[in-house]
Amino acid sequence: MQRDDRRRRVLTEDVIGPANERESETAASGGAVLRKARRKANYGDAKFMDGQPRITDLVPTRIGFLLLWFLLGATVVTGLEALYAWMPNLAAHTTDGRVAAFDLDSEGSLGAVFSSATLAAAGLVTLIVFSVRRHKQDDYAGRYRVWLWAAICWFVMAIDESASLHEGFKEMMTWVSGTRLVGDGSLWWVAAYAVVLGIVGLRLVLDMRVCWSSTSVFVMAGICYTASVVVQMQGVLPETGAVGVMVEEGLEMAGNLFLLLSMTLHARFVILESQGLLPERQKKAKGESAEKDAESRRSRRKQDEEESVPPATSASSRSEAGATVSRSSLLSSKSTQMRTDSQGASSGPHTRLSKADRKAARRQQRFEQDDREMRTR
Repeated sequence: MQRDDRRRRVLTEDVIGPANERESETAASGGAVLRKARRKANYGDAKFMDGQPRITDLVPTRIGFLLLWFLLGATVVTGLEALYAWMPNLAAHTTDGRVAAFDLDSEGSLGAVFSSATLAAAGLVTLIVFSVRRHKQDDYAGRYRVWLWAAICWFVMAIDESASLHEGFKEMMTWVSGTRLVGDGSLWWVAAYAVVLGIVGLRLVLDMRVCWSSTSVFVMAGICYTASVVVQMQGVLPETGAVGVMVEEGLEMAGNLFLLLSMTLHARFVILESQGLLPERQKKAKGESAEKDAESRRSRRKQDEEESVPPATSASSRSEAGATVSRSSLLSSKSTQMRTDSQGASSGPHTRLSKADRKAARRQQRFEQDDREMRTR
């Protein structure tokens, strides 16, 4: 009865299983047909969707193209500086005596919009680096997560450029602590920025050191930011005025531009590295070093084997007569030496051969007898 039940279940599975598979395949094909029909009803054959670029395709891989974009950004920064310098000539023709769009020291100006857009673009490129970098196989410690934190920092800085978050943070810390520390209290947000960006920046440098170009540009961005903060804290230009604002905002916009260039250069590097398209000289250097190490290991191993194992003589390299003569000469020399030793030992007073010496003498006698028999043959 149990055997019949088992056979019945097996037959049921054999019948129902393929039927279910056919039904699932039919449903899948029917869904594909339905989607294709809906696509044709809306956009025809939708061939334009086949060649759509991926998100990594948006990162330029040509160095000349990147330099062209950087020069364009530097031109925009120079133009904004020139408009701020020319603003007093236009202020007489306005009702409030200033042009808000050209004022680099006010929110909502063209300079603030440019800095905010540059930092937001840097954050997007950093997310691309994170999406590629997290698939690296030898990153067992998970160091790729620093790119996500870096992207968050760049986005917060972009919002700060438009909404002046650092000013609100300064006033909040002044109200909580009851003191403005130094000056107008800007040291509060400077210290917070220095701690957070310092930690994230150092981690980024450690991860970016494999690409010297992106690392160098990133360090340049940090230098520009530091110089801008020093100028804002009146450490270099004590007298505030148009010159101080131009220097401070110019350094800040240059730092944003260097930051975007650095993130783009490293995004280019990780994309080419993932696709195996790095320059030949870098891969060649790695291959040559690995080949040299392997060759040195092989040579050391071969030398150790030669020193540990004595060179073996081939039987075909010598004749049978030569082997017999060498063996007989060796045996005769050993027997002579043994007899000499035995005679010398017996000649002494109250001396006898040990058991091991007697066994060796008997063995030597057998060797001599075998040698004589071989000669007679």
